[in-house]
Amino acid sequence: MNLFEKMFNYQMMTRLNETGLFTWTSQERAWLRMMLNHPAAPEALHPNTLHKMHDMLDAEQDLDLQDYLTEKAKSEENSVFHPLLKPLRQMILHHQGFRLTGRVRNGRISQDQFGYPYKLEYSMVKKEWYVLWYAPLHNKLMSTKLHSIITTEAQPLQPETASQYAAKIAILTENRKTTVTIEVLPEFNQELSRILYAFSCFEKQVEFVEAQQTYRIELTIPRNEMDYVLSKMRFLGKRVRIADNAALRERMSETAAKVLARYAETELETLPERTSGGVRSHPIEKPFANADGSDSA
Repeated sequence: MNLFEKMFNYQMMTRLNETGLFTWTSQERAWLRMMLNHPAAPEALHPNTLHKMHDMLDAEQDLDLQDYLTEKAKSEENSVFHPLLKPLRQMILHHQGFRLTGRVRNGRISQDQFGYPYKLEYSMVKKEWYVLWYAPLHNKLMSTKLHSIITTEAQPLQPETASQYAAKIAILTENRKTTVTIEVLPEFNQELSRILYAFSCFEKQVEFVEAQQTYRIELTIPRNEMDYVLSKMRFLGKRVRIADNAALRERMSETAAKVLARYAETELETLPERTSGGVRSHPIEKPFANADGSDSA
């Protein structure tokens, strides 16, 4: 693909995104038709939606992969769909509350808690779904694994009450945010796009300090995402440094010191030295001495 084709495709995709339209290829339609035949499809989609999509794709050819692929062995497959996703999604859409009974960390059962769900999240690391909800009794934001929920029951709310809960959620979410300023070292300014991509999931502002030829990136992040920022800082290595936030700098220094200590060279563990005749290790062992002080060699 030449440069002009890339520019044309980019402009076309930009216009399609602005108008809310998208194109399907025949392979994508065939793949979607195959996915609708999966056993999890009736659980994940509303019957009307499933019926409508089947009608739309009825004229498409089947994507029959069995003739080309042979599945001999695989690890246990965990479905990403959870039965509580659909009822919780309906509660969020209709601004309802719920009564929740679930298991907590110490094995205790938490009975009949009232809450207001406002978001569903999926952790790609833990491969688990979470429901984020507001607990009016304690005025706190909560996060609960769907696998820990035993029962949940929808509770209708007055529109005024739901609006009050939404306003408190916005305030608590804003209070949880903090800012971290990261400086790009001038010799790595050319890698700015790569560095910004590493922090693409956060709100950020970029400022160029001309006197120092340095880019300063101000990240606005939730406080519980500090560990994720640290992991990205380790990934970027010597290209960036934390300009403020003394607590985060201290944690970075501690973790770096622990890693260096693990790989520190000791007196007995020296690296082999390559010579013209092969590999030689230091230090050179001295001949064993006998009890009377004479050499054994």
